[in-house]
Amino acid sequence: MALKRIMITMLICLVIATVLMLKWGLEKPPIKGTWVWDTTTLMQDKSKMLAFAEEQGVNVIFLHIDRKSEDYEPYRVFVEEAHRLGIEVEALGGDPAWGLTDHVEDIEAFIGWMKGYQSAAGEQAAFDGIHVDIEPYLLKEWDQDRGDIVRQWMGNVDDLVKMAKRDLILRVSADLPFWIHTIPAGDSGSGNVGAWMLERLDRVVLMDYRNFAIGGNGIIANALPMIKEGTQAGKPVLIGLEMVPSDEGEHISFYKKGESSLHRQMQLSHIVMRWYAGYEGFAIHDYKNWEKASRS
Repeated sequence: MALKRIMITMLICLVIATVLMLKWGLEKPPIKGTWVWDTTTLMQDKSKMLAFAEEQGVNVIFLHIDRKSEDYEPYRVFVEEAHRLGIEVEALGGDPAWGLTDHVEDIEAFIGWMKGYQSAAGEQAAFDGIHVDIEPYLLKEWDQDRGDIVRQWMGNVDDLVKMAKRDLILRVSADLPFWIHTIPAGDSGSGNVGAWMLERLDRVVLMDYRNFAIGGNGIIANALPMIKEGTQAGKPVLIGLEMVPSDEGEHISFYKKGESSLHRQMQLSHIVMRWYAGYEGFAIHDYKNWEKASRS
């Protein structure tokens, strides 16, 4: 009898999960984004890229810009065509060193490039926002004096947001690790760096690089703390998932598991996350590997 009850319970759970997953087609997350890093190569075939984005339901692209280039035309054409399809484009930049005070001039140069582009591009081809990927915890200095690096990182993000709002009046978003809420924010009054970032940024993308939704150290468990912070702050949080091959363990990337597994785990995550106001959807890293996986 006990075995029969267990089997019935499992069957009921399976039916419920199936029904909820079928609802994905009717209730999709507001945002589905992707990163495009290799713009020099990829923008030569922008039609293919945008067709893939439209097919996958992507409505935000983080497009890396080369701030040393004075040729705005490839960006202008791409952004304008994306806008015709209802896809927003945010200018992507960043480097771990951007978290250091000595490199604030790199941020200023990025903002300067954006000012020049926005002035020249026209309304239809203007970027919809700025997206930064800084990650100072990849620097050797992080382990030497974490508190000081965190202080510099926060200072540079504060400067970035102020410059962007003053000179460009654009949305500013950033990639953050899912564990950002565990880092103390010093005497800022925000408690943790995750909460501090949400107070200043318009949106964050949580690099929640796990390839399973349910269970300890899974997508849902890792995302919830910052989703709750976003709900409390009234700021949207996207859940970033990895499609790039990784040597950090089998649990990181969907590269070997394939696109069907990616969609299945997004479905399961969405079922849980949709109840939180701070959740706004997903971002897949990155376009190049995602598109490759779709063909395999």
